[in-house]
Amino acid sequence: MERPMIQISNVSKRFGDFEAIKQVSLDIPEGSFTTLLGPSGCGKTTLMRMIAGFYEPDAGDIYIEGNKVNGMPAFKRNTPLVFQEYALFPHMTVYENISYGLKQQKPSRQEVRDKVDTMLSMFGLQGLQDRLPRALSGGQQQRVAFARALIMGQKVLLMDEPLSNLDAKMRVEVRDELRELQQRLGITAIFVTHDQDEALAISDRIAVFNNGRVSQVGTPWDIYFKPESKFVADFVGTANFIEGEIMAEEGDDLVVKCGVIWLRVHRNQYSFRPGDRVTLVIRPECFSIIEKPVAGDNVWTGVIQRSSFLGRMIRYWVDASPFQWIVEDSSPSVRGYLQGTVHLAVDKHNIHLLPLDK
Repeated sequence: MERPMIQISNVSKRFGDFEAIKQVSLDIPEGSFTTLLGPSGCGKTTLMRMIAGFYEPDAGDIYIEGNKVNGMPAFKRNTPLVFQEYALFPHMTVYENISYGLKQQKPSRQEVRDKVDTMLSMFGLQGLQDRLPRALSGGQQQRVAFARALIMGQKVLLMDEPLSNLDAKMRVEVRDELRELQQRLGITAIFVTHDQDEALAISDRIAVFNNGRVSQVGTPWDIYFKPESKFVADFVGTANFIEGEIMAEEGDDLVVKCGVIWLRVHRNQYSFRPGDRVTLVIRPECFSIIEKPVAGDNVWTGVIQRSSFLGRMIRYWVDASPFQWIVEDSSPSVRGYLQGTVHLAVDKHNIHLLPLDK
């Protein structure tokens, strides 16, 4: 079992009448990239700031490398926090910003130069050491902020939506660099975001927050394809939700009646029995659009109502009364736009079941 670098045990935090964090427990494995994901106001940033030492929990404990840090000031925790605002000193050069934290250690001038040069090279900032922050692009400023946070050799890096101020293309570029760097250095990273694509792309583990609590913790794959609640399924990506009733068990399959549509779902580890009401979760990319209807299960006909071209795919809204399905074609260059009547199929292994009340 992975050794936890950070342990959060039954932590709660209140601001006046608002309970921001409600008895949250969470282990952050050593060397992992863990993302705290959720909508605005769900408590993820509050928890991050408690780990950093900017807030104290009202209840519960926080441990770093097995040591309880409740009451310990932020500067003693060795958990640098990178913000979305960059927080660079505007009157200092890139070199001075990056080396700022080293001054407390009183190293030699050569040692400072060597460490700064390493950071400049690591973040692709060579030749920019004499520039002021205002002469840098947003991506370069954020790289300086990361370099300043890591120059002290800390084992933990905290990041509160650090890429939010970057344009879409730069955001992807910097996040990929950040992930590669985290893996190369073996540091433990905790990353706060409300961007689902970002979380799925760079995380080892995701903790999905809702209303001050952790709804689910798991790998990106589990969070996306095996959500434990309708909230997680709906927040992380796009999904079709259909209510149904288990009608029978046949071999390794459950037979589910959804209005006029009957579907087969692979049993997996489900404990559902005939008569149970369930919610079926089907991701848009799990559908196949076929030329002609074929004999077999989980095939039906519908009519395209509208479409949206998203570059790498086309998203369709298909009316198959009484339901409207969101379906994605990942090969738009092959088929082009589709119109009118289409035939849909979904593999029984690609349907996820939740209890109706989850």
